[in-house]
Formats: sequence, C-alpha cells, structure tokens
Amino acid sequence: MAMKRAASTTIQALASSGISSSTRRLHASPGSKKIVGVFYKGNEYASMNPNFVGCAEGALGIRDWLESKGHQYIVTDDKDGPDCELEKHIHDMHVLIPTPFHPAYLTAERIKRAKNLQLVVTAGIGSDHVDLKAAAAAGLTVAEVTGSNTVSVAEDQLMRILILTRNFLPGYRQVVNGEWNVAAIAYRAYDLEGKTVGTVGCGRIGRLLLQRLKPFNCNLLYHDRIKMDPELENQTGAKFEEDLDAMLPKCDVVVTNLPLTEKTKEMFDKERIAKLKKGVLIVNNSRGALMDTQAVVDACSSGHIGGYSGDVWYPQPAPKDHPWRYMPNQAMTPHISGTTIDAQLRYAAGVKDMLDRYFKGEEFPPQNYIVKEGMYTSFRKLNLGSRFAVWLGMAETKSAMRKPVFTKVDQLRPGTTGHNLTVKVVSANMVVQKGRPDGPQVRQMRIAECLIGDETGTILFTARNDQVDLMKPDSTVILRNAKIDMFKGSMRLAVDKWGRVEVTEPASFTVNEENNLSLVEYELVNVVEE
Repeated sequence: MAMKRAASTTIQALASSGISSSTRRLHASPGSKKIVGVFYKGNEYASMNPNFVGCAEGALGIRDWLESKGHQYIVTDDKDGPDCELEKHIHDMHVLIPTPFHPAYLTAERIKRAKNLQLVVTAGIGSDHVDLKAAAAAGLTVAEVTGSNTVSVAEDQLMRILILTRNFLPGYRQVVNGEWNVAAIAYRAYDLEGKTVGTVGCGRIGRLLLQRLKPFNCNLLYHDRIKMDPELENQTGAKFEEDLDAMLPKCDVVVTNLPLTEKTKEMFDKERIAKLKKGVLIVNNSRGALMDTQAVVDACSSGHIGGYSGDVWYPQPAPKDHPWRYMPNQAMTPHISGTTIDAQLRYAAGVKDMLDRYFKGEEFPPQNYIVKEGMYTSFRKLNLGSRFAVWLGMAETKSAMRKPVFTKVDQLRPGTTGHNLTVKVVSANMVVQKGRPDGPQVRQMRIAECLIGDETGTILFTARNDQVDLMKPDSTVILRNAKIDMFKGSMRLAVDKWGRVEVTEPASFTVNEENNLSLVEYELVNVVEE
C-alpha cells in the first residue's frame, strides 16, 4: 500500500539514518541567528532593475531588515565543492535559504554537519535539492513559498507550446543569420487550434495552463492522481485520463507538471517515449530528471519527438557538453520560468513572512510546510487550491456550499466532513462501550468497528445503534454526510449529524484491503507519493 510504504519509509529513515532523530524545534530561541542564502549571481544585471531581488546581489531585499534585528545574513552563489563559500557556514548556520533556480544541494552529509540548522526555506517552489529523509530524521523544518510562481510557470509553458507549434526558433535564427527561407519554417509549422494537449499532473500550474489553453480551442486532456470536480473540468474544458499510457498516444503536445520523486525520476524513458505520437511536442518545466536524457536526444534526432522545450535540466546548471544543448528541434533555456520579477517579489515576500514568524515563534501558512519539525506534512496533499475546496465542500467556511462531496476512500482527509461514499463492508466487530455512566439511567448504545472500503483502500467506520445491523460483511452501503474523526492516531469515519447509512445494490469494485488509512500515515506522507 502506497501510504503505508510512505509511513514505513519515514520511520525507517528515523531509525537508520545515523542522524539524531531529536527534533530541532522550529521556533527560534532568543539571540542573533545566522541565515545563509544561496542565489544565482546577478553580475552586471543586478543594478538594472531595483526589483531584481532574486539574485545574490538583491538578496531577496531582506538584508537591511534582518540586520536591523541583529541577525547575520550571508549571501553567496558559491555552493559546490568542499571549498565553496557555503561549506564555510554549514557548521553554524541556523537557517538556509536555497532556490531551485540555482540549487544548493542539502545532502544528508551536509545536514549531519549542520548542527545548528533548524529551518530550510526555499525561495520559490520545490524541494528536490534537499534530502528530505535526512531532514526529517534530523528534525528539521523544510518549507517553500507555495504558489509564488505558479502563474509564471503556466505562462511560460503556454509560450513554449506556441514556440514549438509554430516552429518559431528556426525563423528567429534566420533573421539573426541574415537568411530568408520561408519553406524551412513553414513545412512543420502548425496552428494550435484543434490539437490535443495533455498535461501529466494537474495541480496548481496544470490547472492554470488548462485555463489559458481553453480559448485556443484545443482538445485538452489531463492525467493526475485526483480527478477534478466536474465544475472545474467544465471551467478548463479538460477531460480526465486515468491511464497515463493510454493518454499519451492521443496527444500532439505533452506537458509535464510533476514533482521530481523516486517514483517520477526518468518516468519518460525510451519505452514510454516510444508510445508517444510520432512528431509529438514536449514541454517540461518540472524537472529535467523526469526524462531519460539520452532517450530524449535519440527521439529528437530521429524525429519521433518533433520538438522539445523546457527550462529544467539534469544536472543543473547544465554543463557545456550537455546533449540537450545540441540536439535538433529543441527550444531549451536556463531555469527561468519561475523567476520573473513578479515571481521574485512574491517569493521574497513569502520568505520574509516565514522568517518573521520563525523569529516570533508563530506557525507558517500550512501549505508551505514540506517537513515540519521532522515530520512530513499532509498539507502537501490538502492544500491544492480549488481541489482543497472540492474535498472539503467548504463545509467549515461557507455554509451555503455544504453540498455532499462524492469521493473515494484514499481521498479522505483528517477533519473533513460532507462525504458521500459507496463502500463494501469487509468486517464488523462489536465494541464494548467505555466510559463512566453519568447518571442512573444510562442509555444503552451499540457500537461496531467496521472495516469498509472501495477499490482505492479501506478505513475504519464506527457504526452506532441501528447502523450496526446494516454493516454486514460483503454488503454494499452508502454513507451519506460522513465525517473523519481522529482517535489515538487513526482516522475513523462516522456518519455526521443528519447523515445516514443506506444498503444498496452490490458494487462491482474489489476492495483494496491492503490500504488501511490512518492519521499517522497521513502525517508521514512521503513526497514520493505526491
């Protein structure tokens, strides 16, 4: 089971990493802190725009603020090798601020030597430059500025789709080289209208891209672990494809919107690329290591990939001899899509806000946590913009929107309500009611703990009184207006007030009994499953 594997992996990391598992508390103790930022060098461009804060010289615009509070702020672009500037500060820094555009890799070995380190805040989005297992084992907090550059990346993806579709770059090169050959461009230039565009992954960036593509009258597809709410699908005009390998051959354009994890690394290998439509266009602004580097080169050279564009490489920065620099039909750039001036101002403000909260001992915005004091956080799955509203039905915030949310067992989250589920009963056992009677006339209550589920997994359901008789093994029931309670570290499903249990016709699904969900497992979510 995916979630159980995630939990056991994290627990094993705590036990066997060789790093102390004692939590380094997030809240800053009194006194001066040493904060190290690692950003790309601005050079002569640093002074050309006062809002160019994402470079080393700009230092996120927080130097004066930090130093006025008595903190030491070291900023460098020198991050690699045993003699680099970053290495000089590993042993006594309290906070590290890396960026995905010039990643300072925080390895397990570096974490082991960073005895004072408490907090890692990414200036931007992403965490693959941090060894998260080692960070969790060391009790660190790892955070990002979630959502700070989603618009920037989505706009960049749209631009790259158009550049590839219209065969723009050869025309540009002709102008620069003093040439004029319309045929050399037009023979493989197309309209975007009517083409099938599929996004692999449909989180914040994927949804923004689909919204921007809708006016082009494309056929839009998306593959994701979670299906969008019908209202969102209607807004984007996109169709859900549960089977990735079934979707890919349909696409004229494939866009990746996935994090880099052990599960997604080189997911586009030679075999999967061969399944793509001949002449397919690929846009990858996620991470370079999602692709098998040589397989992409070979497919571009043969024409199987008609065009490849992105701003992410592996390794990064890309060496001068990286084969993607020289393969045909590419429109590659350095890692720039998420570091526009507007994005820089957003993630600089986000970093400053979290540092301020750190100094004051306050919590961060929950969606920003990746690892919190040594624990992987469930917010990586909970706070997904519109999908968050879909899952919760906005029950806690807007009573007018308390409509039931039809969902699956593996989409249940702690503290949510308004769920309608069709499930099978795997087993049911009577439970002795515990507690002290508070009066002479004690109301007798029957309670049964029932393991129920669907094809996505199983969860404990607490049946009460008349509900007990309905929860017979192998029966199919509908739970209306169900809620998730927490009890001793486990998530437990129960029918909320005004809810009910209904016996229905036998369902055709097979219950995945291996996936038994608990709160503990959600608090230890491994980002591999994101």
